[in-house]
Amino acid sequence: MGDSSHIVAIIPARYGSTRFPGKPLALVGGVAMIERVFRRVKSAGVVDKVVVATDDFRIKDAVERFGGEVVMTPVSCENGTARCYEAVKQLTPEPDAILNVQGDEPFVHSEQLKSLVELIRKPGATIATLAHPMKASDPGREDNNRVKVVCNKSSEALYFSRSAIPFDEGPWLQHVGLYAFTSSSLKDVAVLESTILEEREKLEQLRWLDNGLKIEVGETHRRTPAVDTPEDLARIEELLGRGWSVD
Repeated sequence: MGDSSHIVAIIPARYGSTRFPGKPLALVGGVAMIERVFRRVKSAGVVDKVVVATDDFRIKDAVERFGGEVVMTPVSCENGTARCYEAVKQLTPEPDAILNVQGDEPFVHSEQLKSLVELIRKPGATIATLAHPMKASDPGREDNNRVKVVCNKSSEALYFSRSAIPFDEGPWLQHVGLYAFTSSSLKDVAVLESTILEEREKLEQLRWLDNGLKIEVGETHRRTPAVDTPEDLARIEELLGRGWSVD
């Protein structure tokens, strides 16, 4: 895939989150989370188009009010990847590659998006994601909401887990939930059936590894907190109130 490839960022956003209903419309520093994500991806300038993919007209209306592009996708989409696939089917022209930027990443950084684009443009690359190198002393290794990843010597993912891996003290990698797919690989993963490992860990990327797909893992040194729960949002609001800067 060359530098002239057509790349679209898709932000899947559903209203009915189990842990945080209505999360895309929650205010972060006075701005709806979905708007923050959209504007940060747009301002990074590394993709040709940014689209929100949702199943809820409340989110659709909010996105259109701030001037964003949105497509409606089925409520039945089981995860963000499936929602991205449903959105891609409505885009013309079909993109060469897709960035899947979660709607709960209000501080996604331009450097991260640039790294994803560079990874997916590598010859032979089909799926790419990012991870943050962590020291043994860094908090979060025991937190089940913080996903860990172990890679081989070629920086390809071997395994993702909510458990503290690898075993014993030492540095570790915290997964950052951003993905890039070639258009063909997104079609491939969209039709795969769930696997036992995926169901046990509640991590869809294990479905891809189980089926022999390779996932390139790039390193990012940007700490961009995601919002999984209302408690996460409260901590971020506290940081913003103290003058914390995401840049």
